[in-house]
Amino acid sequence: MDMEIFKIRPIIISLGILLATYFTFYISGASLVFPSFLIAAIAVGFMVNEDIKTSTVNGAILGVIGGIIINAFFIILLYVQGYGAYISSGILGYLLFFVIEVIIAAFGGILGFYVQTETLEDVEPEISEDA
Repeated sequence: MDMEIFKIRPIIISLGILLATYFTFYISGASLVFPSFLIAAIAVGFMVNEDIKTSTVNGAILGVIGGIIINAFFIILLYVQGYGAYISSGILGYLLFFVIEVIIAAFGGILGFYVQTETLEDVEPEISEDA
């Protein structure tokens, strides 16, 4: 078994989707962090197209990378706004957000895998006439 479990291209593409949707929602005033993770993780699970374990692992990796970036953005934003003294008390809340984001992303990877299997289930392979 020499297949790679980490697929860097789908993770990078989905990370772009995650950051784009998150910052779009942030600018609009809506706090939709968790749906952003779910959408991006469904995309990574769809793009991996191997098995459920690979989709789940890549979704979780997306959750870890995206969670670090977005929670770091939250902490920097609080510090810039002058709430530096409250950051230490809010770290536990951000850690809880981080864990939830990773779980949602892993679940989104599973959903993306099942969406991929359902879309390819009805497609029949083309048979070449030369064969």
